[in-house]
Amino acid sequence: MNGMEQPLYLWRPSIGPSGLMFYTGDMFPEWHGNVFVSALAGQHISRLVLDGERVIGEERLLVDRAERIREIRPGPDGALYVLTNEESGAPTGTASLLRISRE
Repeated sequence: MNGMEQPLYLWRPSIGPSGLMFYTGDMFPEWHGNVFVSALAGQHISRLVLDGERVIGEERLLVDRAERIREIRPGPDGALYVLTNEESGAPTGTASLLRISRE
């Protein structure tokens, strides 16, 4: 279709993306410039490694928690802050705020 572009990366089945961020912090220099996608249905965080505009690798984080990943944000300290909730959903489900760091 004219004016439409194919996605640069996709998941089948869908992971239910709910948030996206580029990592620019200093705590994890090897992650600098990587894209992080939070996944509701997939219950993980996808770390996408880029080469220019091309995705050349994916690592899945927090897969063992079995919680829906609502959002991911960088902190001023370079750590990643993650908001999760059990599949039953907030506000009735249990929510967690996680900090991913080297400490």
